[in-house]
Amino acid sequence: MSHSWRGWCLLRPGLMLYGGAVGGNRPHAHHAVQLIISAEPFTMADAHGGRVTTRVAVVPPDTRHAVLAGSPRALLVHLDPRSLAGRSLLARSGTGPRATAWPPSLARTRPTGGSPAPAMTGPAATGPAFGAGARPLMFAEPPIGHARAAEVAGALRTVELWTGLGGSDGVPLHPAVEAAIAAIPALLGHGPVRLRAVADEVHLSPSRLAHLFGAQVGIPLRPYVRWLRLQRAIHLVAGGETLTAAAHGAGFTDGPHFTRAFRVAFGNAPSELAAAIDWVP
Repeated sequence: MSHSWRGWCLLRPGLMLYGGAVGGNRPHAHHAVQLIISAEPFTMADAHGGRVTTRVAVVPPDTRHAVLAGSPRALLVHLDPRSLAGRSLLARSGTGPRATAWPPSLARTRPTGGSPAPAMTGPAATGPAFGAGARPLMFAEPPIGHARAAEVAGALRTVELWTGLGGSDGVPLHPAVEAAIAAIPALLGHGPVRLRAVADEVHLSPSRLAHLFGAQVGIPLRPYVRWLRLQRAIHLVAGGETLTAAAHGAGFTDGPHFTRAFRVAFGNAPSELAAAIDWVP
C-alpha cells in the first residue's frame, strides 16, 4: 500500500526522529544510520535488486536503499554514525549492504500505545553497549506542554532501548562541557566553529575538551556543530523563513549549501519535508 509522508519530526545533534506515515521514496544513500520500526510490515530494496518485507530495519550509513511500500504508522530514526547511540546500534544489529541483512536477527516488535516499540530477546537486550552510565543528551525529554511531548518522549525511550542505552542514567555535565554547549550557538553565524576557539572560550586545552565533549555529550564536537546548524536552519524554515534566509541564519554559505548538507545527512532536501512535517522544538 502507498502512503504519504506526514507526521512529526524532532531534530537534535546526532538524531533525527520521525513519527507518522512512512511513504515510498527513490533509491538514495545518506551518512546516518537508519532505524525503522513499524506497526505494520513495509518493504525496502537495496542497490543490488534485493528486497525485504519487515517491521524493523537497520540500514548502515552510506548504503543505497529505498522504501518501496511504506507504513501508516512507524518511527524512522537517523543517528550520526559517530555518536554513541549510532555506534551502539550498528554494533548490536550487524547489518550489511543487502536488504535481507537489515532486519535485526535478535529483535521482534510489537505495537504499544501510539508508537511501535521493541521487545528485545537474546544477549543484545541486556544493558548499554557502550559507556555504561552515560545517557546521551539527544535523549533528553522534549519540552513540557508541547502537544507532541508524550508521544515524542515515548519514541525517544524506544530508540534508547534499540540502541542499548535504555538502562543508562543522566550524568552531570562537566562545567566546561556545559559552557561549551552554551557558547556554540552564538558562534554558528560567524563561519566555521573551531575546536580551539571553543576550548579557549571554556579555558581548557583542545584535546581535553574534545575528550570530555565526546564522552559526555555522546557525539564529537565537530559533527555536533554540523547537526546544530541543520537544527537551527530547519527550525527557521518551519517558522516561515526562506531556505536562503534559514541557511544564512544557521551559518551555511547559502541555500544550496544547506540543502546539500541536509541531503547528505538524511537523503532528502529540506523542501521535500517542510510542508508535511510538524517540527518539534
